[in-house]
Amino acid sequence: MALSRLGTRNRPGDFTWPGFVDALASLLMVFVFVLMVFVLIQANLAYRLSGQDASLSALRSELSMLGELLSLEREASAVLSADLARTRSQLDAAENRNASLAEQIAGLTQQIADKTQETSQLSAALDAEKAALADVRVRSAAQRAKLEAELAEAKSRSAAQLERLQADLTERDDALSRQAQALVTERKLSEEARFEVERLTLAMQSLKSELGRLRRLLAEKEKQAEDDKIAIANLGKALNNALANKVQELRRFRSEFFGRLRDVLEGRSDVKIVGDRFVFQSEVLFAPGQASIAEAGQAQLTQIADALIEITGQIPADIPWILQIDGHTDDIPVSGIYADNWDLSTERALSVVRFMVARGVPAQRLAATGYGEFQPIDSADTDAARQKNRRIELKLTQRVKAE
Repeated sequence: MALSRLGTRNRPGDFTWPGFVDALASLLMVFVFVLMVFVLIQANLAYRLSGQDASLSALRSELSMLGELLSLEREASAVLSADLARTRSQLDAAENRNASLAEQIAGLTQQIADKTQETSQLSAALDAEKAALADVRVRSAAQRAKLEAELAEAKSRSAAQLERLQADLTERDDALSRQAQALVTERKLSEEARFEVERLTLAMQSLKSELGRLRRLLAEKEKQAEDDKIAIANLGKALNNALANKVQELRRFRSEFFGRLRDVLEGRSDVKIVGDRFVFQSEVLFAPGQASIAEAGQAQLTQIADALIEITGQIPADIPWILQIDGHTDDIPVSGIYADNWDLSTERALSVVRFMVARGVPAQRLAATGYGEFQPIDSADTDAARQKNRRIELKLTQRVKAE
């Protein structure tokens, strides 16, 4: 191109096209550079979004646990509400009983008033009888004296008249005796009325004491219910704070553990990170249809066990973490020593657990589960899909303690 320019220097009109070609070439190079920068930015964003998906999965798991704890708190609140409703029903029954007792007290009070009025009337009658009896006695004494005087005057009279006077005197004595007996009977009735009044008074005092006790019991129950509500609220706050702290600590150690596993497994195409799980293709660890770990798989699991043992010493003992090992197979039926794919997937997960326990990982921090062919990644009826489904998954999670 430079030679062509030198050869045609004497023709100014022909310089336009080569300059335009150079400008297009420069513009194309700039466009290619911008496109490469855009591709790099897209790759970086995709990597960050994958990390955010893992964080969102962890947050969903934590929200699920928090929801379970909230349901437990709600059940405890429902039990306390039932206790409070039962206490209130007892209080209503006590109030009804108090009302009935109050009606009985009012009736007893009215009876006491009636008895008191009757006693007053009886006392007035007795007083009148006493006065009448005293008057009768005075009159009888006067009459007796008169009769004795008449008897003394009539001693000289006939015997028949003397007998008549003696009979009259005897009759009057009998009348006085009958009146005295009636007076004693009235006094006895008055004593019985007084005893009845005293008994009713004691019963009314006992009812008042029972009413006061029930009111004090009601006040104590209401205060206890308020204290229980405050205690439940404080317990819920403390439990939420403790749970948040433990979840945060487990999240930090889980992030460190998976970071180390990424370093150990870096560059391997047969191990993938899916959310918060590491997925091993079964061919890496096991021969087809077998549950014994191959030598290459043992080397991989040794590195993972060493990383897990190292991080185990840093996790506080009160965090209930476990490493969940899940076995999965394809949908091709098995033959030989295993009954079905359930059996094969479970035995493979158990083989990984036993290998890690032999390497020094605490047995109480490991769990094995077999899912057979019932949790596929790819449900297509192809060999590639079946290869994806034959896998071992590792997940560091938190064990929920049974109450």
